Amino acid sequence: MYNDELVTSFLRKEGRYPPDEPEKPFGLSVELEKGQLLLSGTAADLIGLADLLVSLALSGAPRGQHWHIDDLDLMDSDSQISELILLRK
Repeated sequence: MYNDELVTSFLRKEGRYPPDEPEKPFGLSVELEKGQLLLSGTAADLIGLADLLVSLALSGAPRGQHWHIDDLDLMDSDSQISELILLRK
């Protein structure tokens, strides 16, 4: 399975992709607060996550196909939760 960046491509084609935010740290941050999962990131981080979710949903891959998101790709290395696994049911 691969990430074909459907959301990113669409937003760039429409001229709606957000500008870079160099003053903000790169990567998603995931924290557990009072039984709630808090996911935060820049606009580009959230769009990158949307790309992965759409790619996984449309992949046609069998049950169990998954993405690992960690500090090597989309996660902030200082995130409270260091790895996020997206799993297709």
